[in-house]
Amino acid sequence: MSPIQNFEQHSRNLVEPDISIQQRLQMAMEVRDSLEIAHTAEYLNFLKCYFRAFSVILLQTTKPQFSDNPEHKLRNIVVEILNRLPHSEVLRPFVQDLLKVAMQVLTTDNEENGLICIRIIFDLLRNFRPTLENEVQPFLDFVCKIYQNFKLTVSHFFESGAVVGGEDVKPMDTLSSSSSDQALTIGSVAATGHLNPSTRSFKIVTESPLVVMFLFQLYSRLVQTNIPHLLPLMVAAISVPGPEKVPHHLKTHFIELKGAQVKVYASC
Repeated sequence: MSPIQNFEQHSRNLVEPDISIQQRLQMAMEVRDSLEIAHTAEYLNFLKCYFRAFSVILLQTTKPQFSDNPEHKLRNIVVEILNRLPHSEVLRPFVQDLLKVAMQVLTTDNEENGLICIRIIFDLLRNFRPTLENEVQPFLDFVCKIYQNFKLTVSHFFESGAVVGGEDVKPMDTLSSSSSDQALTIGSVAATGHLNPSTRSFKIVTESPLVVMFLFQLYSRLVQTNIPHLLPLMVAAISVPGPEKVPHHLKTHFIELKGAQVKVYASC
């Protein structure tokens, strides 16, 4: 694939409203394959041209997807590009906006993109402190929410037969025990390419405790205000029983459940 010759023109074309998802996907792949430019003196020019385009794609042009389709692939490539940006001083002017984009994707997208965004968020909070101290709390609030809804997540996978498709997916702030009946709509597990929402993912729960522990080390002021609320939620998540009998097609989910509980237990 030939290198991009004109960042400004290419980035404008990337967000043209009339191009197809396939064309946009192809162009995003071209950016990914040219990413070594971020390690040269052209890094600032690259960010000035592409950061807005990436934000537009993730926040406006596309929507979170819960099946493996071209729109998901586009979002996934863009998130991966953002994850691979070098954390030098050149990135500093973009850090606040990058953090907001990553939080939006984490809380609304599927677990594949959510896992990448956890890495983005943690690396930013680690490398650009203390200027980002006020941005730590939204991530901790998200972690509290996924622990709070852990029992609902277990019920979703093991009592409802695991919903497929994105029809019942809701943002984290609307998921609660009061919405459990709607969230536990009966479905089949046989759909190909189904992607779990990050708000209903044992993988996200597995990754969160270690990140929280490191953030408390980096931002010790937040420990006293968060531990009294967070610790009971962690204990409750550990205490959620799994199913007594696990059908073969749910073995992977069961392994992920137990892995998540082990990680939470280890961080208590």
